[in-house]
Amino acid sequence: MTVDFLLIGAAKSATTSLSNALSQHPDICFSNPKEPEFFCKDNWRDNLTNYHALFSDKSAKLYGEGSTNYSKFPHYNKNIHTDIFNYNPNMKIIYMMRHPIDRIVSHYIHSYNRGHESIKDINTALTSNNHYIDTAKYAMQIEPYINYFGRNNVLLLFFEDFISNPQQVLNTTFDFLNINGITVNQKTLNTNKSFNRRVLHHKYDQPKTLFEKIKKVVMLLKNYCNRDFISQKPKLTTQTKVFIMNNIADDIKKIEALTNRDLSHWSN
Repeated sequence: MTVDFLLIGAAKSATTSLSNALSQHPDICFSNPKEPEFFCKDNWRDNLTNYHALFSDKSAKLYGEGSTNYSKFPHYNKNIHTDIFNYNPNMKIIYMMRHPIDRIVSHYIHSYNRGHESIKDINTALTSNNHYIDTAKYAMQIEPYINYFGRNNVLLLFFEDFISNPQQVLNTTFDFLNINGITVNQKTLNTNKSFNRRVLHHKYDQPKTLFEKIKKVVMLLKNYCNRDFISQKPKLTTQTKVFIMNNIADDIKKIEALTNRDLSHWSN
């Protein structure tokens, strides 16, 4: 088997909801877990059997996965575009974009609550770690994929469209994947909330022993009452907003050209 498509991001842009919808299609087998982050690893070539084992239906028409770290260049595998092309030069890429500031704020909240971020003040965190802004430079992230796989094999979607009319966006995605459309149960889509007190520190993601599994359950219950948890949207200062827009203004223009879409509201 060969994985046929990747839902690469952008992070905190409803990729979990989109993957849940795609996994409902009878022709698609989605990976379990949704984000294996396989091509972020330098030794991926030595572990293809383990990668393919994440796909349970060996008779599916299409295989796909949704690792958003594939669009966080250069903070993960710097050769990721070449590596994915070497794995499957016919790979189809799906990329959903969100209002950059909204995405960055959601990204920060998730990172803090998962233990990837230690700075509690969002303005300090965003101006001291370029990871957040680089992930919101959508053209910088997607142009290498277009260069490798061609514009016809890269689908650019918008978070706002998916929220307002998910079925229409799904129909576009099914067409892109060359499969018949289906009507998706939209009640199953919104499963990944930013303010979820049951989210655990990332170190408990993959327990291997019985003790670690028990500890994860205990921590899950403990974390439910965690006081050091961002449960409300933090406010950005005017200076931070200006800092963000100064860094991404040119990138937005490139996305407008790629999609033939007016994104002036992203600057507000």
